[in-house]
Amino acid sequence: MLQKARKYTDNTHLADSLKITISGVIPFLVFMPTQQFDWAFAMAVGALLTAPVDIPSNLKDKINGILVGALLVPFVTLLLSLTQGNWYFYPVFIFIIFSLGMISVYGHRANMLSFSGLLAASLGLAHSYTGKDLWMHGLLLLLGGLLYLLVSLAFYFIRPRRYGVLQTSECMDLTSDYLKYRSQLWTPGVNADKIVEEQLNIQIKLNEVHENLREFLVLNKANTGNSSNNRRLLVAFSTLVEILEIAVSTSFDHKELHKLLDDDPSIIRDYQALAEDFATTIKEIGDSLNMGLNYKPKYDFDRKLVALQEKLTAFIADSKSPTKVEAVLSFSNVLHYAQSQIDKIHILERILTEQTFSENVEDRFKELEKFLTPVHYRWETLIVNLNFTSTIFRHATRLTLTILIGLIISNIFNLLNGYWILLTIVVIMRPGYGLTKTRSFERVIGTVLGGLIAFGLLFILQDNHTLIAYLTILTMILGYWFSHTDYKIGVTFITMYVVLIYAILTPNFMDLLIYRVIDTLIGALLALGANYLLWPSWEFLNVNVHLSKSIQANQQYVKEIKEIYNQKNDPSLAYKLARKYAFIEVGNLMASFQRMIQEPKSKQRLRSEIYELAVLNHTFLSTAASIGVYVQSRHTTKASESFNMVMDYIDKNLQLTSNLLNNTPTEEDLITAEDHESYRVSMSYLQNIREYELKKSYSDDLQIKNLMEESTMVIQQLTWLAHLSEKILKISKVIRDKREEMQQKKLVLNPTILFKKG
Repeated sequence: MLQKARKYTDNTHLADSLKITISGVIPFLVFMPTQQFDWAFAMAVGALLTAPVDIPSNLKDKINGILVGALLVPFVTLLLSLTQGNWYFYPVFIFIIFSLGMISVYGHRANMLSFSGLLAASLGLAHSYTGKDLWMHGLLLLLGGLLYLLVSLAFYFIRPRRYGVLQTSECMDLTSDYLKYRSQLWTPGVNADKIVEEQLNIQIKLNEVHENLREFLVLNKANTGNSSNNRRLLVAFSTLVEILEIAVSTSFDHKELHKLLDDDPSIIRDYQALAEDFATTIKEIGDSLNMGLNYKPKYDFDRKLVALQEKLTAFIADSKSPTKVEAVLSFSNVLHYAQSQIDKIHILERILTEQTFSENVEDRFKELEKFLTPVHYRWETLIVNLNFTSTIFRHATRLTLTILIGLIISNIFNLLNGYWILLTIVVIMRPGYGLTKTRSFERVIGTVLGGLIAFGLLFILQDNHTLIAYLTILTMILGYWFSHTDYKIGVTFITMYVVLIYAILTPNFMDLLIYRVIDTLIGALLALGANYLLWPSWEFLNVNVHLSKSIQANQQYVKEIKEIYNQKNDPSLAYKLARKYAFIEVGNLMASFQRMIQEPKSKQRLRSEIYELAVLNHTFLSTAASIGVYVQSRHTTKASESFNMVMDYIDKNLQLTSNLLNNTPTEEDLITAEDHESYRVSMSYLQNIREYELKKSYSDDLQIKNLMEESTMVIQQLTWLAHLSEKILKISKVIRDKREEMQQKKLVLNPTILFKKG
């Protein structure tokens, strides 16, 4: 019980919440003897506004990022305060908001810096400071940001590598969940489509965790190279990536195997239990790593695998089925997969059980460095995005106009704490409609619920300011903690601490809830309406880009597989990068589809076709990767001309699909009758080879057995790959035709557009 509680609380979200809370409380403790609560409040706000820029990274980037954030907050506040009341205030205000929105083009840290600046711009209008008071306020905001930097550095030096441990543990948990769903595919009658969808959702999360770990391990290379613990993390991460690749790349026809092994169904049941043990073991290794506990292996995988092989041998001797040779060859691939995963799990176990870990990781580092996505802070990046084809430009323009409208409404109606409208817009407004809608509802619900609970506590506690102060700190910690995991609960606690702190500082706190709810509603409605009406970024428009990228990534991956099968070389960097981007783009495609289904029904165009194409892309990647993994792990025979012709046919199907999705079909890309005929002949030749091999009597000769396995496995997967490429092309044509039909209807309904087109 205590271990579960520790795992839930000892994470980066709680650490971030504690850093914010400590930075916010210290100023009040410092200025309490002098009763300078305005100064304390200004320092606390400076710390809170600087905190979002503190994202996991190496020490140098962390310090530079927080310093820039600490300087940006008072700069924005001073600039707006100095111009407020003058005719040029609104042009300056518009320029600041738009500029802050546009810097998101430079990546995640810049996006968080933008968020801090926008919050500062909103809060900068809360009070009107002039003269020395204004400069003092700006100085206190800067000191608050610097205070947060000191607190963050203290946390960093206390546990400098905790983030890496937590991310590795999370990677193990997600990989375990993926393997658990994979084992469920062996259950007869299971909903395979639902399981594949869950696996895709896990893969989206894994893509993010993998990128975080790559960045952490590479940017902390100096420490990692000299630290046994960090070398463990690097080897663990590399092994987890390989486990996922093996899992994704090895697909089985579960229904067919159930039929082939119908004489002894216990073989599949035993294997399913073994597969479930894989998932359980990886999760237990992750828990032990997270808790710093000694790990003891629970399962004897080697013994279980030997027992399965013995059962398969008995099946060969006892079964009278005419398909027993095919059954044995097909299930041999299952056992090969199991052996590969067992080898990798043993590496994970060794990482935790060895007292000293001295494995050389230099080669792994050289490879990891090439997998990082660099961020370049160039003017060209910003200039390229200064047009309406850029999602960030549209969002920055939409955000600027919405905040401007919120400010005008606040000024016209002279609302109490009207800056909350601007804060609400900044916090909940996102480039996509779906996430903005979700956060709008969660913020309104959290605000109302938190206010009611806070007023209930104040009614019970009356004037017990000491207890109210303790509750304020507790709700502050909980609010920022849950904001990362459950936004609605986070808003509830944040509203509670805002009401409680106002109850301590001001006598008219009872008006606070009503105005906060009203301002929150206004801000949410403005954000929601703007996302719907002002240059909306509907996901059905963006999903086509992700479809095309996924197709192109799979196409490049297939080319690299063909290359290593022909050349018999070790996997090159180009092969590994192609594999990485194929996995990432399939995950991005599924994430785009998930965003699309959060949008209004009228905007979920071609939903079933896009989902089918997303699943086909995932299945295609899995099948292609299975050939790639087989080639890497076996000494294969020379690639035949038929193999290459089928791979060329698959490549042409994908190229034509990409052209259709991009509306750029050309005559030379079309698959000709000669292409179809050569493909048909090649497939017929390969299938005859497979049939001939299967009709051979099963032999204990290792060379004959390996040749039979190669011909069975490679030809079977190649046949399926070609079939998938045909289905992908067919669905893409359906999508193209339906889009053209919708476009024609739109032109007929709008004769003005038709006239202009003419």
